Amino acid sequence: MAKTIENLSLLPTSSEAANHDAANGDSKSNTGTSDKLQLDEACKVPMGKVIVSLNRRYEDLKAAAHKAPKLSSPATGAGDPMPKDETSDLDKACNELKYLIDEFKKLQVYETNLSDPLVTIEKNVDDILGDLNANPDHVEWETTKDNLKVLRSNMTKVKAQLPLLHQTSSSTEARRLLATTSREEASKLPSPYQADGIFEKGSFFKEFQHRYETLGIREKLCLLCFAIFPENAEVSERLLRFWWEGERLRLTSESDTKTVNEILDEFVEPGFIQPVYKRSGSKGSCYKMHPIVRCLIVRLAKQANFFYYDSKGYPNMEFFKSKKICLVKSEGPSWWSKDVLAFKKAREQAQQGNDKKQAEAGTMTEEKKKQDQELEEQERQEVFFTKNARAFTKACKQAQQWKAKKQAEADIMTKEKKKQNQKLEEQERKEMEKTRGKLETKRIIYLENLQTLFNVSKQFPELPEELFSKMKNIKVLYLGRWERTAERHMEVEDVDFLKGLKNMNKLRFFSLHGISGIKKLPDSIGMLQNLRILDLKACHTLEELPKEVGLLKMLSYLDLSECYLLDWIPTDLSKLSKLKVLKGFVISSNSPCTLTHLTTLSELEKLSISIHNVKFSIKEEESIKYFSEFKSLTKLKIAWGAGGTKKSLDKAIHPEDKNKTSEASKLGPTAKVLEKYLKLPFLGSSKSVPEKGNVAVVATTAKAGQDKNGDNAKKQKSGAVVQSNVHANNKDQGGRSPKPVLQSELKLEKLDIRCYPDKEPPKWLVPKTLTRLKRLYFRGGEVSHIPVANRHEKWNVEILRLKYLINIKMDWKQVQKQFPELKLLEKVNCPQITFCPCDASGVWEVKQAGTKIRMDAQPS
Repeated sequence: MAKTIENLSLLPTSSEAANHDAANGDSKSNTGTSDKLQLDEACKVPMGKVIVSLNRRYEDLKAAAHKAPKLSSPATGAGDPMPKDETSDLDKACNELKYLIDEFKKLQVYETNLSDPLVTIEKNVDDILGDLNANPDHVEWETTKDNLKVLRSNMTKVKAQLPLLHQTSSSTEARRLLATTSREEASKLPSPYQADGIFEKGSFFKEFQHRYETLGIREKLCLLCFAIFPENAEVSERLLRFWWEGERLRLTSESDTKTVNEILDEFVEPGFIQPVYKRSGSKGSCYKMHPIVRCLIVRLAKQANFFYYDSKGYPNMEFFKSKKICLVKSEGPSWWSKDVLAFKKAREQAQQGNDKKQAEAGTMTEEKKKQDQELEEQERQEVFFTKNARAFTKACKQAQQWKAKKQAEADIMTKEKKKQNQKLEEQERKEMEKTRGKLETKRIIYLENLQTLFNVSKQFPELPEELFSKMKNIKVLYLGRWERTAERHMEVEDVDFLKGLKNMNKLRFFSLHGISGIKKLPDSIGMLQNLRILDLKACHTLEELPKEVGLLKMLSYLDLSECYLLDWIPTDLSKLSKLKVLKGFVISSNSPCTLTHLTTLSELEKLSISIHNVKFSIKEEESIKYFSEFKSLTKLKIAWGAGGTKKSLDKAIHPEDKNKTSEASKLGPTAKVLEKYLKLPFLGSSKSVPEKGNVAVVATTAKAGQDKNGDNAKKQKSGAVVQSNVHANNKDQGGRSPKPVLQSELKLEKLDIRCYPDKEPPKWLVPKTLTRLKRLYFRGGEVSHIPVANRHEKWNVEILRLKYLINIKMDWKQVQKQFPELKLLEKVNCPQITFCPCDASGVWEVKQAGTKIRMDAQPS
């Protein structure tokens, strides 16, 4: 017992344990020379025997732990009273000892390193057993408790070494061998896309297959669309909606958003896909698929002939396998190459490369055997002819005759072989021409029946015009970028291949999302009579739309957002009677199409405007006429871009000093180019001074007979002062904005205003005019307050998003007072909007019955 108590801090080695036993041989009744010899022998036996012995100690300790509650002693007596927690300590020691035994059974290879600690632990257990069995009626529990602490401490130190034992070794060579073996074992693991029978045997696959079979045919095809995307890829709801609309995979009787969301919810519930959440915890508009689920979906897609996949589960550009094909990043020729036969031969050579090498190796081996046999035969003949000179001379003549005969035969064979080779070459040439013709015909037939072409990873999606024009029955043509981020740069050098669009009468969905190098769409775009969705988002070099776009009578969705150089939109856009969504409409001084032209679009529900003209303003009450004439408009987004604010114009009119003006004049050509594309009046350009009437002013109370020497600038200045005074006098005591004069009521349900250039908000932006408004977004700009006409007016807004507003000053009480129906508030970088109970992401959401109601609607 004394020996065990002394070992509280360190595990002794075998020699230390032996010396310690010799020094304290009289401390216990059962120690002596026999025990010492027994210990020395125990240190020499294999670890397996030590574990067996330790297992017996575990059984004995476990039995003693069960008897321990019955061994309690009376309060009076020689022994100490048993503490209440002593039984639980024994159980814990048993459990840890059992854990060590189980682990050491797996680690017998580390016998040398762990023999001494195990022997020490064994001795600790012997000490505890000796205490418990020596005098069951009078157990010294304090001493036993100390021994238990030592035992558990020693076992903890050994357990701490267990993870390291798998990674360490006694030599560098052993570590290298272990790492190499690990890599080899990892490389031997079967790919889930290649190994058959891995999932079929488990219950997961059966449950997955059962859930998949419960889906309808349309839902199954919608789910298989996720198979072409890489593992853990985030796929947007917008892309799926467009794709399913092009493939006609959803019911057309319901609205787009509702139908798509219902289908996606059906996929989320059984675990086919997972929604992607934002930092705030709210549900986003993207979804992803678990890699194991994708593996099973790829198998189902192969069975359904839904695109073609290689052995690793990646979509492939293989022709003739499916009516749907992907564009992927590749090196060398492909099925899209002009010379299809060259591609086929290159692919066959690549596939037969290994077989050819093996055949060559076999041929070389046979030739070497023949040469060895000939050498052996020559050696035998030389030995024989050395013994017999006459026979040797005769043999030499025979050898010469034999060589001459062989040479003559070789010459004849050479001539015949040349003739045969010429015939073979001619036959091969004819066969190649026939094969090329057959392949070309087969390829054209395949392209004519192609239904879907989707660009998964190709960076330069420029296709041969003669092949592009053959896709007469295609429904979905997605050449652009599907990723949400712009990490994959996409570009085309020549857009002539787009002339082939004239033959695609059945095309329903066409996307050039994120492709640079397109300045103008070809006139053939007007031949797409069945086109529903045209996605030109983020085509950064697009400058104008052709007037033929007005011939797309079936078009319902047109996305021109993030086309920063777009400067010319034809008035023919007003002929799109079926258009429901128009994003990125540009208001520019060069563009002939205005909002007045768009009022003829009776089905337009969603409109996104980018303002690049300083003359255009929505500040005055009369500007409500721009939007009140839209019959079906419910969602409106207005953003001011370069050249759409008065700051740039003021800088052009009032330069800070002459030096800057002279420096800017040196950059005249550059300024003109930038001014053309960005609509920003630069100081050195010829348009730096605006024409008369370029700045709109309100009517003033200045007399008509004003001073004759006053110039236009003075009049404008006086007009601006009078206007500001009128605004100041018209402010109601209960609000900061004047009462609206017009009684028109807009049907807007969502209003998104970005980079508003004035401090005073639009005068029609009041609750009385926007009674149906449920979502109000302000992002950036100079606006100073959210208006109400009087103190008693309240907004019906449920979602309020305020971002990057430095001038708006209000607190949480004022927000609640103006927006009593508010369910979600998002506040980002608005320093003067204070005391709002938002989380770290700047979001506050109403709670009902202990559950957060998440409002997933986002500005788009």
